[in-house]
Amino acid sequence: MGSNKVRVRLHEATATTSVVRVQRRPKHADRLDGIVLRVGKRWALMARTVDGGYLDGLVAFRVKDVKRISDDESLASAFAKTLPEWPPSYSDPLDLDSTVGLLNGFGQGGRLIGIQKEKERDALWIGILDQILGRFVYLHEVRHDAVWNPEPLGYRLRSITAVEIGRRYFSALTAIAGESPEHPDATIHVVRR
Repeated sequence: MGSNKVRVRLHEATATTSVVRVQRRPKHADRLDGIVLRVGKRWALMARTVDGGYLDGLVAFRVKDVKRISDDESLASAFAKTLPEWPPSYSDPLDLDSTVGLLNGFGQGGRLIGIQKEKERDALWIGILDQILGRFVYLHEVRHDAVWNPEPLGYRLRSITAVEIGRRYFSALTAIAGESPEHPDATIHVVRR
């Protein structure tokens, strides 16, 4: 699917509030199912659905990585429309034209965000935004055993293929890990990417 067709199809999906399936190019990328909420120059925002059609947070993915979009005609699509949260929305300002803008928007208020680098491996790094410095984002991560890493770790902005917030798994991590580490001197240096 060409980039113009992808963009047109994503915009059409925002108007229908139908569940769609998005297949992406990165080697380790999973198919994303959900409702496309917004489309920017670089990123698209989706309210994610999981098995059975339950809503499970938001995911932003790179528009250039999309190879196919199809309608989800399964039971999950029909069931999602019966949920009290239907239709899903996201009203906070969010810059989908740059990776820095996306991370700043999702990272507001110290909420957990997850980043994926699916061209390299199948993994999700979860933490609070510490800072964006040059070409790197630093996350103060919480491990899968709900223990905070002692120091923030950095990741190249251009290697990020998806960013997530609001997943049920993130809520479980927050409940068990407790208070997130505070960094009163953390500064976010905006560099457009």
